[in-house]
Amino acid sequence: MTEQTAVTEPGQSKLPGSIPQRIGKYILRGELGRGACGVVYKGFDPFVQRDVAIKLALQDAAFRDSPAQEHNFFAEARAAGMLQHPHIVALYDAGVENNLSYIVMEFVDGETLVPLCRPKGPRIPLEQVIDIGYKCARALEYAHNKGVLHRDIKPSNVMLTRDGTPKLMDFSIAQILGGEPEQRPDSVLGSPLYMSPEQVRRAPLGPQSDLYSLGAVLFQLLTGTPPFANAPIPELFRAIRHDPAPRVRSLRPDLPEALSEIVARLLLKDPAQRFQSGGELAIALARLGDQLRLAGAQTQRRESRDALRRLHFFNGFSDDEIDEILNASTMATYAAGATIIKEGEVDNACYIIAVGSAEVLKGGKPIHRLERGDCFGEIGFLTAARRTASVVAATQVLALKINATLMEQVSRDCQLHFYKVFTETLIYRLSLTSAKLSALST
Repeated sequence: MTEQTAVTEPGQSKLPGSIPQRIGKYILRGELGRGACGVVYKGFDPFVQRDVAIKLALQDAAFRDSPAQEHNFFAEARAAGMLQHPHIVALYDAGVENNLSYIVMEFVDGETLVPLCRPKGPRIPLEQVIDIGYKCARALEYAHNKGVLHRDIKPSNVMLTRDGTPKLMDFSIAQILGGEPEQRPDSVLGSPLYMSPEQVRRAPLGPQSDLYSLGAVLFQLLTGTPPFANAPIPELFRAIRHDPAPRVRSLRPDLPEALSEIVARLLLKDPAQRFQSGGELAIALARLGDQLRLAGAQTQRRESRDALRRLHFFNGFSDDEIDEILNASTMATYAAGATIIKEGEVDNACYIIAVGSAEVLKGGKPIHRLERGDCFGEIGFLTAARRTASVVAATQVLALKINATLMEQVSRDCQLHFYKVFTETLIYRLSLTSAKLSALST
C-alpha cells in the first residue's frame, strides 16, 4: 500500500527521521510510501492479529507547532472514519503519542493503479476497466451521500487488491460538506493532471468534481496517458479550463463508442453536463458491461455454431437446431495430456471433437485414436454406465460435451433428428469395431 497525496505548490516536507519500533499498541514493520503530509508504514496490531497501515505526520517544527496543520492531518481521520464501504480503505484508529500524530488504516495487499496506467505498458482488459470504474463510482456515491468529497482521485490513490478489487484511499485533502470551515492555505489542492476545471478555478466543488477525476483515471487506464499532457502548471491549468478533452477513441479506435461517450461526459467542462452522481455513472457502466458480455456471448455462440457446422455429424442440422443442442451442451477445451473421460467413472455425457485429436486407452494402453468429428462416450450417454475406457487429449482438444439430462429439454423434432444421427454414428462405430475384431481373429 502506498500513499502519495500530491498537492500543488507543496513545501519541502521533512518526514520522521528516527522511527520508533512501536507506536501505541502497534508494531512498525517497514516503510510503504511517502507523501506531502506524512509517511506510511506497514504495522501490526497484536491485539486482533492483523496487518495495518500506519501514517505518521510530518515532524518538522512548523508542522508540529501549527494547529491548522494538525487539524488538517486529522481531517483525513475524520473523513475516512465516516466511511465504511468495501471499496474504500477502512480507518481503524488515530491518535498522538510522544508528539507523533498517527492514523491507523486497513492494510491492502496489492498495488495502486499506477503500473496499469503507464504509457508503454500493456492495457488491462476492457471488462476490468469497467469493473474498476463501476466499483469506484459506487464508493464515491457512498462517500458523497455521507457528505465527503475526496478531491484527490488519481491512480496512486486507488489500490487494487490481489484479487482485483479496487479501494479508494487517502482522504488527506477531503472536504466534509457542512462541516467546520477548512483551515487550509489559500492554494489549489489536488493533483494537477486529474483536477476538474472548477478545482483549478478554486470554485466550490460538488460530487461532479470527483467524477471528473475518476474520468481522467479511466482515460489513462484505457490509453496510457491522462487527458491533458504533463505540461508546465499554468499551461496545464489553462488546458483543463478551456480545451475539450480528447476522445479515448482517438487514441484507441478499437474501444466501443459507448465507453468513449461515458468517459467524454465525465470530462466535460460544465459540471451540470456530467454524470450527477456516482450512482448514475455506476448504472451506465453496469449497462455497458452487460451489453459487452451479451455481445461476447453471442460471438462465442456464433463461433461454436460455425465450428460444429464444419463437422459431418451436423451436416443436416439447421442453425436453430444447433443452437438448441448448444443449450444442452458445453464447449470444453482440454490441454494435451488432459483426461476427458476416465475409465471406471459414471457419466451421462457424450462428446464430439470439434478441434484436435484424442487417444482411447484401455488399462492404460492405447487402443484407438479419435480425430476431429469423431463422437465418443455414447454408451454412457444412453445408459449412464461405467466408462469402459479412458479418453485422453493427444493435442489440445475442443469438444462438444452433450448432457443426456439437458437433451430432454430440447424440442421433440430436434431430439428426433439428433438421436437419428447419433444412432447412425453409433452403428457405424460398432460395425467398424466388429470388422476390426473379425480381422484380428482370422
